[in-house]
Amino acid sequence: MKGVYMRAVCFFVLLTAIGAAVAAESLPKDVSSFIAQREACDHWRGEYGYDEERQADIDAAVCETCTGTDERLAKLKQKYQGKKEILCKLNEFELDIEPEDTSQTAAFCKRVSSQRDNKR
Repeated sequence: MKGVYMRAVCFFVLLTAIGAAVAAESLPKDVSSFIAQREACDHWRGEYGYDEERQADIDAAVCETCTGTDERLAKLKQKYQGKKEILCKLNEFELDIEPEDTSQTAAFCKRVSSQRDNKR
């Protein structure tokens, strides 16, 4: 099942990257990279885990694509303050999607990773 998960992640990251590349031709590389990651994150956050295996895939993808995006978004907004076009793109993203206590995220992602390793 790992192969199915990885193909799905790669497919969505590829689609996201293509869309971001087309829309972000004039954006700095760090911004377009963030957009691709965050769009993948937002995709996985909206997915439904219809069974245990699917939920495990979603949890792993969320850990892979979402962790650290709150901090990256804040840093990019600070870095590009005064750049209207860039801020307009960054403002499309929801703030504070991660728990304030980052230890919660770390513990969750560690548990998800451990569960995946045990199934291999």
